[in-house]
Amino acid sequence: MNPTGRWSFFSDNKSIFMLSALTLALSQAVFAASEEGAGEATQTLPSVQVTDSRITADTEGSKSYGSKAVTVAGKVPMERKEIPRSISVITRQQMDDQNLFTIGDALKQATGVTLVTNDSGQDQFAIRGGAPNLQLDGVPVYNGLSGYQQFDMAIYDRIEILRGPAGLLDGSGSFAGTVNLVKKMPRKEAAASAVVSLGSWNNQIGQVDVTGALNEDKTLRGRFVGSVQDRDYFFDRSHGNRSLGYGVIEYDFTPSTTGSFSYAGQADQGPGFSGIGNFTNTEFMNVSRSTNPNPSWQRYNWNSDEYSAGLEHHFANDWVAKVKANRREQSQHFKDAYPTTGVTPGTYNIATYNRRDAYYWYTRDGMDANLSGSFDLLGRTHQVLIGYNYDWFGTTSRSRATQTFSNVNLFNPDVIPELTTPFTGGTESVTTQQGLYGNVRFKLLDPLTLTLGGRFTDFNARSHNIAPATPTAWVQGAKANNEFTPYGGLVFDITKEISVYGSYADIFVPQTQLVYGGGSLDPKVGRQYEIGAKGEFFERKLDTSVAVFNIQDQNRAFADPDHPGFYVPLGKVQSQGLDLEASGSPLPGLEVNTGYTYQTTKNLVAAANLVGQPINNWYPKHNFKLWSNYRPQSGELTGFNFGLGVNGQSATTSNCTGCKVLKQGAYSVWTAQIGYKLSRNLSANLTVENLFDRTYYTRIQGDNTYNYFGTPRNVMLTLRAGT
Repeated sequence: MNPTGRWSFFSDNKSIFMLSALTLALSQAVFAASEEGAGEATQTLPSVQVTDSRITADTEGSKSYGSKAVTVAGKVPMERKEIPRSISVITRQQMDDQNLFTIGDALKQATGVTLVTNDSGQDQFAIRGGAPNLQLDGVPVYNGLSGYQQFDMAIYDRIEILRGPAGLLDGSGSFAGTVNLVKKMPRKEAAASAVVSLGSWNNQIGQVDVTGALNEDKTLRGRFVGSVQDRDYFFDRSHGNRSLGYGVIEYDFTPSTTGSFSYAGQADQGPGFSGIGNFTNTEFMNVSRSTNPNPSWQRYNWNSDEYSAGLEHHFANDWVAKVKANRREQSQHFKDAYPTTGVTPGTYNIATYNRRDAYYWYTRDGMDANLSGSFDLLGRTHQVLIGYNYDWFGTTSRSRATQTFSNVNLFNPDVIPELTTPFTGGTESVTTQQGLYGNVRFKLLDPLTLTLGGRFTDFNARSHNIAPATPTAWVQGAKANNEFTPYGGLVFDITKEISVYGSYADIFVPQTQLVYGGGSLDPKVGRQYEIGAKGEFFERKLDTSVAVFNIQDQNRAFADPDHPGFYVPLGKVQSQGLDLEASGSPLPGLEVNTGYTYQTTKNLVAAANLVGQPINNWYPKHNFKLWSNYRPQSGELTGFNFGLGVNGQSATTSNCTGCKVLKQGAYSVWTAQIGYKLSRNLSANLTVENLFDRTYYTRIQGDNTYNYFGTPRNVMLTLRAGT
């Protein structure tokens, strides 16, 4: 039986190939039937470009890497050129072309995003020197991105990334920004697609996507997306499988009112690999990238369920009311043994290990209600948005006491037996936040728009121990009431294609560190100044942007010199830099998404040995990303496509307080692809990732483990039907 208790049908390779064959046959049948009809059905999953005279941010079916509109900055679709902030979008077309199956795959391609590997199942992400917030279809999710497994990309239309503080719409959060994951929705016309991928290390993936109307007048629509993956990894003694199901229905109660409900479930069983150690003399260990220092019984398992509902009403006067609600339930189980010390040279790879076992259960409830529309004043039309959102996050854990094993050879970790002792630890925590927000976009002149907004936020966190630990009373953590977060921006249209802008955004991050005499630190606060320019070229098919930013935040926790164990709010940091980006189609048949980021961070006020030092050594000063795909429009190569991309960054060092420093030089990783359209509805692509087999690390820690190799050269063959 599948240990997760769910999706057991998908637990073996035969099931994957059965599903893949069935989905390919289904998609071909749907398209064959549509060709025999009266021509009303669409041959691909369609993209609706205009709804009730409003632009849409949907990217599915656009066949483009560009996105004219986004919702991450204002709840309603807005043209990117009208937003005085730095924004990127990973579209459905780029995800399909580049085989971006996971959130890590996708965000790794986004301008300004740094990925740091946690383990084989989830990652940390950073923007402008901090951890970004998460939104699910526009609903804020507190502390929900880094360190938590996300659903695979098969269920999403696009990923929107807002760089810089997102406090206006999200409430609390660092100066990094926010990532908005927007799910696919049903379409009126019947359509289907399927994907089968075979890759290195027995990486096998099958996906199906079916949508269409469920009644004659097409007021009821549905969609189902399914995905299964079974794979080994580039490191030894490792195997994992993942299964995903997503269903959504949408119903038009009236021509002006639409409601929706969806469910997504994902089960993941992974090896829990977290990298290897290093020598105590600050050198990387000279071992193969296939080295696995963890015992064979080690596992990291995730189960995720998400329920979402939405209601949208369009008033006759062009105003729109929206309500969305999400509930995400996740469980995590990790059972592992890992090195706790570096290896002393000449000791034959001997280290000390810790062994542990723990369960975590996470529940997140969130909702967002907003009203948007326009009004006339002084002969001009202006836009307004007002809203309220609520976010509840609860965590419960059970754990066994950690045990230590000495004199373990890294190449023989199976001498450590599985942990079977009784559970001894238990914790529970609850964090809630809610806020009222709003902004107004004043059209001061035909080419000049002023945006002013603000938010009032309440935040409360508390925690306590529960059985099997000795139960304790609730302990108050971070707390804030009516915290005001202002925002302002100005956009000037130089021409129809080019605009310049400037903006101000506030930072608000509650803190839990204790102050002598009682209570916790005041929230971290700060601001970002950003100026930039945006352009649309080649008949608005290529979006470009440049942004310069300066961020400072203060009230960071600083050890109280007079009262050990307590803190004072003296710390202050700065992050500043430059973003450049271009996405879309500069030439017929050519799609491009490329970006460059230069950033520096430093502690302005901190412990004496940290003043002037970076906030985190993991973040490179220079980061360049490019992916391009060319489909010849005529000639002998018609039907082929050619992809080429590179991700490169400057040098980084380890980030471990009190540890030896490890250094990694600049590196670049290239990807190449060739594909061919076998028929109208069937295509094949061969992708080679890490083309030159560059050895590099996606995380360097500098102590015991977490020195995580980047994936070696690998090959994937993908068949797509219906796209």
